Amino acid sequence: MVRALAARAYVPTFIAEIGIGAMLPELALSVVHMGHGAVFGSLAVAAYQLGRLPGSALGGALAHRRGSAHAALIALGVLAAGSLVAAAAPDLGVFMAGAILIGLGHASYHVARQDQILGVIPPAFIARSMTSLAGIWRIGNFIGPLVGAALIAAFGLSATYWFGAACVLVAMAVLAVVGMRGDRRIVRPRERVALREVAREHRHLLATLGITVVATGALRQARIAVIPLWASHVGLSPEVATLVFSISAGIDMLLFYPAGRTMDRRGRLWTAIPSSLLLAAGFIALPFTHGVAQVTAAALLLGIGNGWGSGLVMTLGADVAPERGRSVFTGIWMILQDAGGLAGPALVSLGALVALPLGYFAVGGIGIATTGGFWAWVPRRPPAHLHRDD
Repeated sequence: MVRALAARAYVPTFIAEIGIGAMLPELALSVVHMGHGAVFGSLAVAAYQLGRLPGSALGGALAHRRGSAHAALIALGVLAAGSLVAAAAPDLGVFMAGAILIGLGHASYHVARQDQILGVIPPAFIARSMTSLAGIWRIGNFIGPLVGAALIAAFGLSATYWFGAACVLVAMAVLAVVGMRGDRRIVRPRERVALREVAREHRHLLATLGITVVATGALRQARIAVIPLWASHVGLSPEVATLVFSISAGIDMLLFYPAGRTMDRRGRLWTAIPSSLLLAAGFIALPFTHGVAQVTAAALLLGIGNGWGSGLVMTLGADVAPERGRSVFTGIWMILQDAGGLAGPALVSLGALVALPLGYFAVGGIGIATTGGFWAWVPRRPPAHLHRDD
């Protein structure tokens, strides 16, 4: 089972995420490099998140109708197109369109990969399999910025997007060769399940624990904007800002398996509560930093918080997903995270209109509120039902 998942899901994901990891920290910096301020820089990350909103629904719908591997291949194609648009963008408007396409493809791909894993993994190993997938993303997002920093020094910011497109195209080739085998829903399902129907049936869950997922998405995506923006604000070069981000991503990636093992053995709250508190502390601490060492210390705090929450949202979604319409529900669940991911960078951008630290403090407050939501609504035991194909 592990070998099959490695070839069909983990390896293509790893290759793609190296390219994505090179691009994401540069979204805000690219806009600042074009001559625009921090407000527009944060909006570039928000544009990426805007693309993720329909992307999660698209990934769930494609997985339901075409099979998870086919859905992943289509999503990677969209992601490659967005990378090429961002690389060749002559102005801010075209660049924002590229960022939206990157978000659309990235979110679709995430949902398709989750659905494939849920189709074969027994409940006792759900957290570890999901955190392993999250860990693959994190390893790629650690390597990507390191490569990106070298590319920026040699060729400029646009080189990171060309590199990202190349990685995604290689991932598509690997997926097409080995990842399509065993796609068990290539034929149309006997019963179509509408997104609106699934949302209505689970509206209480979505209005409680789902709200906490929205807040978690805000924390996770605001982190992508705040580290490079603050580094630039205190006078660090783009190469150094990218290296600081990669150091944060490095500590982040080391924690995925311990976090998954803890969730499977001790329960979801053992990662949910510390993760949200550490993220809140990192956001609040960052505006008080000056110089490389202090900025790196706050970034490490954010990395530890994010890493200890590896795969948390996906695991909670797997815990509460219904057997009927599972892939559609997974799409809805990730839309909630993506909606928060849109709000987080937007909140940083709004704060920057008054003073850059204001948005950081606001997101830190969201982190504290998220801790209370997890305590109130996370199931104390994961359900024992098996996740069968819908």
